[in-house]
Amino acid sequence: MLIFHLTSSLTIIKTAVISTLLIGTVQLMTGCDSQPSSSNNNGTVQTNTVDKDMAKNDEMSVNPAPTDTSVMDKTQTNEVADIADEQIVSPSGYQKLSFGQVITPELLSSLGMTRAKSDNEQCYYVSNPKLSYIDKEYGDRASVLYQIIDGKVALISIQDPSIAFYKDINVGDSATAVMKAHNDELDYEVDKYAVDGDYYSLIANVNFKVIKESPLGESLKDENIELNDKQDKLPLQIEYHIKGGQKLSDSTIKATEWTAGNKNLLKGKVESIDIGIPEAIYLVEGCS
Repeated sequence: MLIFHLTSSLTIIKTAVISTLLIGTVQLMTGCDSQPSSSNNNGTVQTNTVDKDMAKNDEMSVNPAPTDTSVMDKTQTNEVADIADEQIVSPSGYQKLSFGQVITPELLSSLGMTRAKSDNEQCYYVSNPKLSYIDKEYGDRASVLYQIIDGKVALISIQDPSIAFYKDINVGDSATAVMKAHNDELDYEVDKYAVDGDYYSLIANVNFKVIKESPLGESLKDENIELNDKQDKLPLQIEYHIKGGQKLSDSTIKATEWTAGNKNLLKGKVESIDIGIPEAIYLVEGCS
């Protein structure tokens, strides 16, 4: 009897232990199965988010935000124009000085300009001491002179062959090159002090046409000038001073009166170039 009860007790204990082990194993397996499932779901969400961000960045790099190219082009054009105005003498002026601009001592000082010695307060010249060259005949000279009349820029004179002019004509070029640059639309005038024609001028009109001719040596008046466009621009003239010429049949030949024979008689080279308002061009003695 004792043996039977002992065996039964052992059997019951074994059964309880096995049941406990089975339940624990099932719970452990259930826990393992549920944890990876949660982990895999989070990983999938994170991966999808990263993939979307990378795709968005790729799209932005391939298709960048649109820019206003018209504004950029306009800015670049203005910058190029400003550089051109400073480096090339043109109807716009030169070195931050334009025709008709009011001149003050403060402005000249800020630009490093100096005024030539003169007692004439209505008409005088200024130049940049840093802009000079050595002339074989005259020595050290200002490359560019600015003529100031009644407190405003009236004329710019080029003396240095290295200074660029907007018509692609430089000091030292031939009279033939000047005629070609202006399509032969130039007036011929013999210098007052060179009756033999050795010194003469070729004059071109800029931005206007003459309605009524003025007597030789007199400046054109406003009522005798018609602007070529509606913009508010000053009428200007270009005067090429040429040395080494010969006198033609007349001391003055208009742009409409050129003949092949007269053009063939043009000799010499450009000694200086003036561009300015007619009142300044027709000043025979300059500011003296």
